[in-house]
Amino acid sequence: MALASWPEMSESEHFVQFCETDAFLVSSVSKFISTALIAGDAGIILATQPHRESIEERLRADGQVFEVTRKQGKYIALDAATVLSQIMVDGYLDATRFNEVIGGIIRQAAKSGCHVRVFGELVALLWADSKRAEAIRLEELWNELARTQAFSLFCAYPMQGFDGEGYEAEFAEICRQHGRVIPTESYTALTGTDERLLAIALLQQKGNSLAAEVAERRRIEAALQESEAHFRFMTEEFISMASHELNTPLTSLIGYTHLLQYRLKKLGDEESLRFLATINKQLDRLTRLINDMLDISRAQQGKLSYQEEFFDLDALVRETLENLQARTFTHQLLLEGSTTAHVYGDRERIGQVLINLVSNAIKFSPAADKVIVRLSEEGDNAVVSAQDFGIGIAEHHHSHIFERFYQATEPATRTYPGLGIGLYISGEIIKRHRGRIWVESQKDEGSTFSFSLPVNLQ
Repeated sequence: MALASWPEMSESEHFVQFCETDAFLVSSVSKFISTALIAGDAGIILATQPHRESIEERLRADGQVFEVTRKQGKYIALDAATVLSQIMVDGYLDATRFNEVIGGIIRQAAKSGCHVRVFGELVALLWADSKRAEAIRLEELWNELARTQAFSLFCAYPMQGFDGEGYEAEFAEICRQHGRVIPTESYTALTGTDERLLAIALLQQKGNSLAAEVAERRRIEAALQESEAHFRFMTEEFISMASHELNTPLTSLIGYTHLLQYRLKKLGDEESLRFLATINKQLDRLTRLINDMLDISRAQQGKLSYQEEFFDLDALVRETLENLQARTFTHQLLLEGSTTAHVYGDRERIGQVLINLVSNAIKFSPAADKVIVRLSEEGDNAVVSAQDFGIGIAEHHHSHIFERFYQATEPATRTYPGLGIGLYISGEIIKRHRGRIWVESQKDEGSTFSFSLPVNLQ
């Protein structure tokens, strides 16, 4: 039934109108309030400024004299957002404030003994702000107030606010809170019974089709999620098994190379020792790769282990650089700056991050002869940076460089081996320590990788 055909209303009427356009809403509210004013009753509008102005313009066109009705206290227009702020505390509706503010407005309008009609846009504002539970709670508060005060309430919601999935239960609850539910103008504009029956039948068919489509899509999504979860599990299991299987022969190889190295030194076979040093270097690289693969599997499962304690960050950096320098003959590793930082975390894992950054700096600056590591403090954080003077990284790679298996695919970097997991693991370790890791770089101008850690965090 169209709103325009309702000149008579009960003492306590609470209905909702779903709208497709602002123009229809303004027209409906204008007729609702106009009927009250013509009958000598009171009208209250709690709406946004554009809607208030449009409604009043329509009322003036209908011949309403606002100066008289306002002086009589029979026409009250207030800003919906302002009223809403007066009845909410910390983002939630307060029943006491609602009764004081809204109840007071209605009592003021009803002083002359006339019936009161209210248009409230508060629920629509809450819904648009994604405060859906509060919108339904406000409907309940209106109903509770109606038990002690007589008034007719017109609520309205834009129908587009219910587009998409997930609104069915809330939509049904909104309808349940109202004595009457008025569909949108595309339905109320239909005048004949046959037209309306046809529209209902078409809507039912469309609803059934959509429900079937949603059910099928959810079934497919559930199957895909199950497949993805199974694939991830199998992948992680394979990585874990393969890494453990590779570690066994690798440990034996390392043991035999150490034994050979000891014997060759006694024999003074320098040429064979050089060959053996190359083998050892490759075995070290393979060991790091296997450990990285194990770490990435553990990180994905949330099982990356940490042994946390307070430790001297500067001492860790110095010790790590000394160990790396002993194995590095192409670059000089320089340390600049210092801190007084004692950080709380896993000393070995933070050392792993630094080894990764410095090793990358060496690998990606083959034409340079030094890497600079800097220590500094910024506020409550200690910062460690590793600067190289190598090929650099184009800016469009920066936001992805710490992703799993990501590698910059510039032609110049394709000759550098690696799986793109070291920086991912480093990022996970720093994240676990509530720190931050980032890169500053330009192509052909070197790179600076940095990470920060909170100081004295327990």
